[in-house]
Amino acid sequence: MSTSPGSSAEHTPQRGRGVRWWWVVLVVLVLAAVAVGTVEHRAWVRAVAEHEAEVARVTEEAAASQARAEDAYTSSLDDLDRTTEEARSVLAASEDQVPDPDVRDTLATALDDAEELRDTEVTYQEVTRTVDEVTRPNPFHPETLPAVQVEAVDGSDPAPADLDAAATDVDEASAAVVEARRQWAYDELQAAAVEGRDALSDLDGQVGAGTLRPLDEAVTEAGAALDAGPDAVDPDEALSLRDTLLETSEALWSDRLADIRTGRLAAARDDGVDCRVDRCVALTFDDGPVADTRRLLRILERKDAPATFFLLGESVAARPGIARAVADGGHLVANHSWSHPQLTTLDDAEVRDELRRTQDAVTDATGSTPFLLRPPYGDVDGRVRTLATRTGLDVVLWSLDSDDWRTRDAQQIRRDVRDRVKDGSNVLLHDIHPTTVDAVPKIIDDLRDEDYVLVTVDLLVGTGS
Repeated sequence: MSTSPGSSAEHTPQRGRGVRWWWVVLVVLVLAAVAVGTVEHRAWVRAVAEHEAEVARVTEEAAASQARAEDAYTSSLDDLDRTTEEARSVLAASEDQVPDPDVRDTLATALDDAEELRDTEVTYQEVTRTVDEVTRPNPFHPETLPAVQVEAVDGSDPAPADLDAAATDVDEASAAVVEARRQWAYDELQAAAVEGRDALSDLDGQVGAGTLRPLDEAVTEAGAALDAGPDAVDPDEALSLRDTLLETSEALWSDRLADIRTGRLAAARDDGVDCRVDRCVALTFDDGPVADTRRLLRILERKDAPATFFLLGESVAARPGIARAVADGGHLVANHSWSHPQLTTLDDAEVRDELRRTQDAVTDATGSTPFLLRPPYGDVDGRVRTLATRTGLDVVLWSLDSDDWRTRDAQQIRRDVRDRVKDGSNVLLHDIHPTTVDAVPKIIDDLRDEDYVLVTVDLLVGTGS
């Protein structure tokens, strides 16, 4: 079988192309390996750079962490110091000027807690910052960058947040005290304005308009401040105006009461009674009027004996006709409070209510306004005296207690008065006890037998007040 001459020539070129193909593959693989190696190397270079940068960052941050922690602590401490100093001023200024003690107690507690934090020695908390190791994932070039640990400061104890919280507590408690004090000052000014207006009304016609002008101006100023509302009130200014109102009212009433006393003494002397010369005694009756007061009035009329009646407002309101009969009998009507409480146990508003209501009741019933007050039980202090003065009342107690309230025996009452009476005696009796009324005729006889002159209590020299 013959072979075609072209068959061998065709076979040789095919073997050459196959060899060249493998060389191409090999080259491609080498080039790929080089490329991968290049990429891996660049990645490693980046990893090294990042690791070094992180180490540098952590190291730098650690170096600055102490300063940052100190600055944060100092800033919060300064804020707390400033807040507490301001709050202590608020607490001091509000003493006796916040009705609810819990309001000030809350601030005091917050200040104590803040003070404890301020006195706590600060410490700074250290922590270890770690930059993790980095390993090169190349089996032909194994390499590891080691982990790096750096000591840093991570805050303080007390923490700034604790100081800030304490400052907030103090600030909130201080604001509550400021608000309560402002409301209290507003209420104080309002009460003083009421007293001032009452004084203007009561003294109108008794003293000249020029004399009343300073009080009138203060009342007007107070009215404008009150109209602005509690939130607009400056406590210190309100209290200063309050004091002006009260002091002016007190001064006006003190002068007026002195004028009343002077006028009555002069009138008595014109009538031939002068307790600087005469041996005077005043019979005074407390706690009426009661039904038996009418019997007492008949006795006094028959004996032509003046007396002083310290009347209870509620009894006057219940028996205005008897109160009127006391005044019509020429006796001195005076104030013994509305309901016979211990006045020193009441607050200012309650004392004033006891006195004012009685003044109004007696004035309405008798046409005469009392200018003397005998506090129930003789219970009086400087505050009550001042309140009485600003209500137009001088305080009068007694110098001889007949003990009629205890003995309830007419003969014993008579003996007690007779045995202890002296010139200028201010005798305490009670027309609410029938035995006292029984004793009065003999008491009057005994006194006149000893040449005593019976007078109303305001005429006594050095009447105890």
